[in-house]
Amino acid sequence: MKYKLIVFDIDGTITRHISSWRYIHEELDLWDVLARKYQEQFLAGKINYRRFCELDAAHWKGMEVRRLYEVFEKVRYSRNAAKALKKLKKDGYKLAAISTGLQFITERVKNEFKFDYVAGNRLNVRKGKLTGGVRINISHGAKGRTVRSILKKFGLKPSQMIAVGDSEGDIPMLKMAGFSIGFNSSSEELSGLVDYDCLTDDFMEVYRKIKEVSG
Repeated sequence: MKYKLIVFDIDGTITRHISSWRYIHEELDLWDVLARKYQEQFLAGKINYRRFCELDAAHWKGMEVRRLYEVFEKVRYSRNAAKALKKLKKDGYKLAAISTGLQFITERVKNEFKFDYVAGNRLNVRKGKLTGGVRINISHGAKGRTVRSILKKFGLKPSQMIAVGDSEGDIPMLKMAGFSIGFNSSSEELSGLVDYDCLTDDFMEVYRKIKEVSG
């Protein structure tokens, strides 16, 4: 195969929700004035990504972590994403996912679809409860650094990788890939730079394009 590794974004690409952080707020009816304020401040450039995450994490201090795992079991995947990912795994590709989302969705994707590597951010837990702290492993716009680590781990070149994403935060990894795919794109910039921008919300389109270009 020309391409051996496929690196996916998760939120908004594999899943229908576009942010693990906001998903928690909305599912637990915590999308309140403070939560909106933190997001608006980050989007306006008034606080950096780390500070945004710290404020959100503090919002959930004392919550039982079990509750969040249960919430993320209800996450809906993009149309036919499960089918496509299982077929790609069966076809022999190495699968990796890089997300600025949280451990609840990265762990689910890894376990359910047998991903070879996942990376994301983590809410800190002690004795089964959230401490209010967070460990930032993937900052907004910094996925390229993690891609380099994945390539080194598997002994592959960027030219042997396909990347799939939906938002501006995915652009660094898409630029590094031998072939890049946009899916459910929320960014004109992303749509303008990828090698292929999917025309539908059916993840099987991603699968077919990967098979087509793999030779």
